[in-house]
Amino acid sequence: MADDGAADDADFARFVADRRPGMLRTALLLTGDRATAEELVQRALTRTRRSWPTADPLATARRAMVAGAGRRGLRGEQVIEELPDPLAPAVDDELSRALRALSPRVRAATVLRHADQLDAAALAAVLGRPVAEAEAAAAAGAGRLRPAARPDPYRRAQPATDDERLRDGLARLAGTPVRWRLDAAQAVADVGHRRTGLRRRVLAAAAVAALVLTGAVLTLTRPAPEPLAAAPPAAPAVDAGPSVRAAPVLTGPARGSLADDPAFLAAVQQADWGGLVAPPAADRTVVFAGDTPSGRAALVVGTVDEDFRGTWLVGPAGAPAETLVPHLPPGLARSRPVTLLLGGPGPASLVVVAGRGDTIEVSDRLMVGPRGTVARSYTAVDATDGVAVVPATTTEDGPALSVRVTREGRPVHRSAVDWPGDRPGRTTPLPVLDAVRPVLQEPDERVVAAALVGLAVPLGVEPAGLHPELLWSGTLPLSRGPGTVAVVVGRSPGGALVVTTWAGGGGGAIACGTVTPAGNTPVASLTVARTCTVDLPGLGQSGDGSWLVVTAPPDATAIEVLGATGRTLARLPLAGGGTVVPLPAGTRDVRTLDAAGQPLRQVPVAPMAGEPFGDFGSGPQG
Repeated sequence: MADDGAADDADFARFVADRRPGMLRTALLLTGDRATAEELVQRALTRTRRSWPTADPLATARRAMVAGAGRRGLRGEQVIEELPDPLAPAVDDELSRALRALSPRVRAATVLRHADQLDAAALAAVLGRPVAEAEAAAAAGAGRLRPAARPDPYRRAQPATDDERLRDGLARLAGTPVRWRLDAAQAVADVGHRRTGLRRRVLAAAAVAALVLTGAVLTLTRPAPEPLAAAPPAAPAVDAGPSVRAAPVLTGPARGSLADDPAFLAAVQQADWGGLVAPPAADRTVVFAGDTPSGRAALVVGTVDEDFRGTWLVGPAGAPAETLVPHLPPGLARSRPVTLLLGGPGPASLVVVAGRGDTIEVSDRLMVGPRGTVARSYTAVDATDGVAVVPATTTEDGPALSVRVTREGRPVHRSAVDWPGDRPGRTTPLPVLDAVRPVLQEPDERVVAAALVGLAVPLGVEPAGLHPELLWSGTLPLSRGPGTVAVVVGRSPGGALVVTTWAGGGGGAIACGTVTPAGNTPVASLTVARTCTVDLPGLGQSGDGSWLVVTAPPDATAIEVLGATGRTLARLPLAGGGTVVPLPAGTRDVRTLDAAGQPLRQVPVAPMAGEPFGDFGSGPQG
């Protein structure tokens, strides 16, 4: 029996390693939110493990995902996350909005049929519906998504049919670069903890029930108790502090400078929501309406099929309600503060809507000191009824701002700001970078540009203000054609070095990570060793996996890849000052060697960055 249990554990672990990446992509399309998608997959895996072994574990997991995605307690923001590539085309914005507008049942049918490519029988089995009904739901969803599916402008070979274009669009949305909280091994361990916790709760409930029944019997049979002696005073309980009260944020009555204008409120309540399915006008709530020095904005919310949704309506100051343009806020939830930046590049106005009585704080940029320390400083701003309208600035490529909301002295929300931003094109060209180390092949300009923008925006400067250089670039041998790895170094306004590694190909780019050495570090002496996990938009399930990127000074001619115990896993040459190779399993450090094979320096291999550079915050806190 013990051997059978061990075999089941090993089989389940292999199933998780093989199938969880695809399940996460499906879950991201079903929920639209990274955290909710990962939780959905963990619950589905837990249910699958409880029925293990099963004839078709993937079908079991899919059924659990479909059932879980429609439950109100799990549903998240219902918005496909934005790509971290600031230069990526917004080709799929309309598709993500159309996908969000589908009901959970139709969305599940459409995703499984057109993204996961299930046939009619498999689709019906997962949905638990007759074949005709399942096919009709998938066809209805596809019919609403096809007009929103756009071809990828960076792809040479375009899809031949509307269905192929839809499939490619869903693949790009599902392939959004995401750093998941758990890897495969951690996911298996988490399932084990959940199963153990469930068993403990069941046993505890049984024990309580037994005690209740026993107590009832004893009450009927035992004699009356003797008077109790006075008990010693109990030790005072440790005060863990009061919990932060839950507070609805996006509710009426309207707030803002136009809140007392009933004619405007009535008109904005009737305004068009663009491609988003809106509730009846009578069921909509105007949360905010006001003019700022940079324009007019109104936030209107409502519920459709238990799905909370809403839109900003924006335009010039004084504009009539019917001329305002819809803008969908990311991560919308009834209890979550929202932001909007009007204007820019340059002078702008920041609107923050929080709970009544909340404190609103703003950080204008990320600060990197001369020794490489990284921090943000937040300043409280004036707010009325939980609404703040404050002056701000933004670079040509985006704002460096972060907003923090506290309630009863505790942070409840921290995030970047939402900037619709009119980006007609750069008015000033990006700087041309000098190469510190030999360039064997010219890097993809879009990858270098993404690296520059990814560094400059959080620091609140234009890219030229970083005085950037190209430390090294190399070829990324992707399965669908060569890509680029670029290591760019600049100087922060505080005097530190900022070194960022980006990878890209096929029109997309992704940040592998950023480090901040002390400002007195010679650029030519830098050794960078980092993991780049490639999951680029448009590449789908390429299997390219993780890569080891190393660049070192000219005296290094080779590297040794070391494991956790110091054992050498691989010895590789450095051509032109760097190398890009598939990441050996168990890699921990890299040791550079000179031409005689003598060790020069040993550095740890930095993991793939879990969050974008900037410390903006990712939403709810605590």
